Amino acid sequence: MLRIGSLKTLLSASSVVGAILFAGCGSSDGSEFGDGKGGGAGSSSGAGFGNGNDEGKGDGNGDGDNTSTPGNVGNVDPNSACATASDGAELQPISLVFMIDRSGSMKEENRKSTIDVRWNPVKGGLMEFFGDPASKNISASLSFFPASSSSCSSSSYESPLVAMTQLPNAAAFSSAFNQGPDGNTPTNHALQGALDAARAVKASGKNVAVVLATDGAPNGCSSSPSLVETVAAQGVTDGIKTYVIGVGPNTGNLNGFADKGGTGTAIMIPTNNAAQVSADLLKAIGRIASSLLGCNYTLPAPPEGQTLNVNAVNVNYTPPGGTAKTLAYSADCSNKDGWHYDSTTSPKEIVLCANACNTAKAEAGAKLDIIFGCATAVPPGQVDPNGNVK
Repeated sequence: MLRIGSLKTLLSASSVVGAILFAGCGSSDGSEFGDGKGGGAGSSSGAGFGNGNDEGKGDGNGDGDNTSTPGNVGNVDPNSACATASDGAELQPISLVFMIDRSGSMKEENRKSTIDVRWNPVKGGLMEFFGDPASKNISASLSFFPASSSSCSSSSYESPLVAMTQLPNAAAFSSAFNQGPDGNTPTNHALQGALDAARAVKASGKNVAVVLATDGAPNGCSSSPSLVETVAAQGVTDGIKTYVIGVGPNTGNLNGFADKGGTGTAIMIPTNNAAQVSADLLKAIGRIASSLLGCNYTLPAPPEGQTLNVNAVNVNYTPPGGTAKTLAYSADCSNKDGWHYDSTTSPKEIVLCANACNTAKAEAGAKLDIIFGCATAVPPGQVDPNGNVK
C-alpha cells in the first residue's frame, strides 16, 4: 500500500478512524473503577490504571497489587461492562487553497522547452493528489497565475478556478489544466487573492492554508519579492499560513516568502527528471497536509439519552500489528505521550500530545480508539479532567 514519495506514506497514519465507544454506568466488577483509582480490566503488570491485581481484577479502592507510574496507566478494555456503544471519529479536516504558477517559463525558458520538467509533471503530481484516497480528510481549491484576464488585480484570484472540493475527486480538477502556461509572474497579486479566498474559508470555521507553487521570481504587474513577503506576513497575522513549493532552479526568493508566510523555508523541487518532479511534488504536498492535519480528533455526540462525562473518556492507541495501549490523560501535555481535551468545559476534540502525535503520524496503519464510560486513566499525582489531583 505504501509508495515512496506517495501521499499515503505521509498521511495514512494520520488519517485513521477511531472506533468511539460510549457507555452508561459501570458494574460491581470494578469496571467503573469506583473513585477512579481502583482496578478494572487489569493485567499481571497492573493494567487497568495500574491498580488491578495479578488476575486483572480491581477492587475499586486503589489497593491493587501493582502501582502505576506516570505515563504507564495500564490498559482500559473497550469490551468491559462500562463500554457498550460505539461511534466513529476522524481527524479534523483541512482545506488547501492552491495557487499554481502557469507563467511562460513553466513551458519555455531561454528558448529551451521546460514543459516536460515543469508544467506537465506539476499537473501530474497535483492530479494524483486530488484523486488519492489518502486525501479523504482534505478539501482543495485550485487557481493559476497569471489569470487569463486582469492579471494585475488581486480580485482576479479571489474566486478559484476550481472551487473548494472535498477530496478525493480528481475529475473535478481535470478540465482546469486545459489552459497552458503563458504570461508573466504577478506573484503578490496572486498570493493576495489566494489569501483572501482562504480568509473566506477560515471565516466558516475551517482549518485552511495556502499552497503557492512557482518556478521563479515575481515579475510583471509591479510585483516584487518584498511585496510578496508583505502579503504573506499579513496572512500569518490573520491566522493563515502560506506554504511555498519551488519548481526549477530560479527560486532564490522563495525562502523569504515561506518565512514570512509562517512556514520556515520553501520546499524546493529540482527539475532534472520529470518523473521525480511529480513524485517530489506529491511528497511535498503530503508533508504540508500532514503538518496541518495535526492530531485533533472530533468528539461525536453521545448516543441519545447519554451525557458526555469528561472524566470518563480514555484513548487507546494500537500500532500496526501491535496491541492496544491506553494513553494517559495529561492536561498540560507535561506527559508528551498523553492526550488532553481542547476544552474541559465544552469539549469538541481529543488532542494528542507531541510524542503521541508524532508516533501516530509515523506509524502507517495505526489505530486510535476513544473509549467512553470508564474513568479516565490519570497517573498518580496528575490532575484529572475535573481538576482533581489523583
